Amino acid sequence: MKKVAYIAGGIVIGIVFSTTSSVLADGVKSLVGKKVTGEYTVVVNGKTLSDKGAIIDGKANVPVREYSKALGADIKVEGKTINVTTINAQSEETAVVDNKYAGRSKADLEESLSIFRDKILAPNLEGKATIEEEIAYYKTSGMKPEEYTARTKALSEYSERIEKANTEITEIEAALAALK
Repeated sequence: MKKVAYIAGGIVIGIVFSTTSSVLADGVKSLVGKKVTGEYTVVVNGKTLSDKGAIIDGKANVPVREYSKALGADIKVEGKTINVTTINAQSEETAVVDNKYAGRSKADLEESLSIFRDKILAPNLEGKATIEEEIAYYKTSGMKPEEYTARTKALSEYSERIEKANTEITEIEAALAALK
C-alpha cells in the first residue's frame, strides 16, 4: 500500500514540475543554450574594452559594465535589472577634457577624487609636516649631517608624492567639470 502511495505521489510531483517548468520557460527569454557564433573585440571611442563581446543568435552582446564605463555612464544592478544612466552630451560651453580620466562615470570620478584626497594626499601632507618639524627641531639642537641628509631626502620624497597627487586631483576635477 505504501508503494502505491509513493508512486502516485511521484507521478503527481512529476506532472506539477513538468508543467510549471514549461510555463516558466515560455516567459523567460534566455541566452542559455543559444549558439555563440563569434567573440569580438569591442572598441568604444577608440578605446579597446578589456572584456570581449559576442554574437549570439545573430545579435551583438557587449559587456554592459565595461561599455557603460567607456561611455561615461553610471550603472547599477538592482535585483535582476541593470540600470544604465547616461550623462547628457557636453555642451559647447563645457571644456573638452583629454586626460586619462576622461570618459569615466561621475561616480567613478568622485570615488577616485575621494581616494586621492583622503588616502594619498592627506597622509603625505601630514608626513611632510612631521619631517619639517623634525628638521626644525634638529637644526636648533645640533643635528648630525647624516640625519639632516636623510630627513631632507624624505622631505623631497613627500613633496614629489604631494605634487603627483595634486596633478591627479586636478585631472579628475577637470574630467568631473566636463561632465556638468
